Amino acid sequence: MNVEKNLEEGVDHRPDWLPDGWVMEVKHGEDGAPYQYFVSPVSGSRFRMKAEVLNYLFSEMDERWIQSKESVSLTKAHKWLPEGWLVEIRAGGENMDKMFKFYVYPATGVRLYSKEDVLLYVKEMKITECDTDGQCDTNSPDNILALVEFNPSALPQGWVKEIVYRKTMEGIRKDLYYTDPVSQYVFRTLKAARSFLATGEVTKRQFIQRTSVHDLYSFEKSADLHESLHKRLTNNWKDATTRASSPKPRGSAQREKINCTGQISYSNIIFISSVQCVHTVYFPTKC
Repeated sequence: MNVEKNLEEGVDHRPDWLPDGWVMEVKHGEDGAPYQYFVSPVSGSRFRMKAEVLNYLFSEMDERWIQSKESVSLTKAHKWLPEGWLVEIRAGGENMDKMFKFYVYPATGVRLYSKEDVLLYVKEMKITECDTDGQCDTNSPDNILALVEFNPSALPQGWVKEIVYRKTMEGIRKDLYYTDPVSQYVFRTLKAARSFLATGEVTKRQFIQRTSVHDLYSFEKSADLHESLHKRLTNNWKDATTRASSPKPRGSAQREKINCTGQISYSNIIFISSVQCVHTVYFPTKC
């Protein structure tokens, strides 16, 4: 009895090595046994062991979280965008030499063309027609260039998740990218991004885009099509024969049919579900 009491008192006592600001939580399992959790005040990451906390501190991940929040980026420019909304980039114009920005809400299937339209919809549930003067077709997946999500789950604020679309002989290929706002490194998987945050190590699979996602989509409603995006609209026979290999920077991504004035029909969009990972950086589940 005394052993159990001493054990519980030991668990409840905040250890001297725990940094200032960190929180120690004590929870009890189904058998009544107490368990300690150490929580970072910056990222909210939780750990069970002293060694895990020390490894996390040496990785300077908290500093990366702070830098990500302070970075001037595309994410800050879209801070007003409600949670759950995505940015859709489409090609248009008489010669497909323009790019247009739309805001889509997969939960209800709505697409809108401006910040004002989005805020009006959120406030009054009114849908405003996307008026591009016939310059951009919103009923076909053929001219979609990208879907962009800001502040994706399981990553620090400021990160950008991008699904890039590219035509091939076999159809439309869709590639996933995660961009770090601090280092500008681009990662192909959530697991790779979280590994970088935990260790600071960069592998050969990571790269820096010649034109950052923050620069590429920083326009308001429409802009001239960036030169790096022309190839996304052109069939490339090499892509059809090398789908298993890693795509080059500024590749392509995943999505189907949308109607501008009303409902969006997604088949297997991967934005909404690829973030079910655990909160600790050292033991991510498979996404």
